[in-house]
Amino acid sequence: MSEASRSEHFPLMENMTFKMIEKYLGKKQSIIIPMGVIEQHGHHLPVKTDALIAGHLAKMIGEKIGVLVAPVRHQSFSGGEYPGTINISPTTMSLVMSDMLLSLATEGFRNFYLFLCHGGSENARALDNAIKLLLRTNPAFENVMIALLPIWKFDSKKIGWKQAVSDGDWHAGWLETSMVMALEPDKVHMNEVATDTDNVMSLLREHPDNYQQAKKIVDDEFVIPRTGQRPDMKIGVMGYPERASRELGERIVECIVDDVSAKINYLEENANGVYKVVDFTPEPLFLD
Repeated sequence: MSEASRSEHFPLMENMTFKMIEKYLGKKQSIIIPMGVIEQHGHHLPVKTDALIAGHLAKMIGEKIGVLVAPVRHQSFSGGEYPGTINISPTTMSLVMSDMLLSLATEGFRNFYLFLCHGGSENARALDNAIKLLLRTNPAFENVMIALLPIWKFDSKKIGWKQAVSDGDWHAGWLETSMVMALEPDKVHMNEVATDTDNVMSLLREHPDNYQQAKKIVDDEFVIPRTGQRPDMKIGVMGYPERASRELGERIVECIVDDVSAKINYLEENANGVYKVVDFTPEPLFLD
């Protein structure tokens, strides 16, 4: 196999032989781990939407800055209950990620960039806590840097997430629909766009976790609620998919790729494997 044909496999680790990866590690010890989920995205987008976006953008970023890209992680917690959604508990997801990071660190990887393309409050909290505990308790990570890069933090042109959040466009709305239009247009079915009733849509656009309802056997502050999907929500689109366009999606994708690439380049230039004391403010006491 020629050097040119070998380079065609980069940056996707899954397409490379271990000898190719070993050669890469001899020059660079960094890896991007794209993270998505399998969950409903209305009637017009595939259940793999978050994973689709994660995989495409991670590959673009890896090609742009010369960093290896791990296989997309599809296993996450959604919270949704529609057919096709695969809910992996946040605890299980965080344990799998911890094992994956330990395995790669043992092989010589030192800089990890977790490219998070699925939110979900339970999911994000579990991942953040797991990473902190991993760094705190496992000596294998003494010289390892782990960066959590949520896709919604990268919008320097204010044409994507900043505007979407302002609009209440959280899930399967114009933002995600536009991005899938740009990445895999054949997966978008605009003739199938549907939304919930006005009352439900108002709640969903106000806060993404309003897809849930809470119940208690006794309505008391010390009783933990049992939460689940609202029975009056039938579709689960949170936003305005009818405003989507491929041109907008292309601009958003370009912005995210540029912003994440710049951030990783900055971290690469400054990472030397030595932990240094930084400012630390503990969370406020919850006792009153």
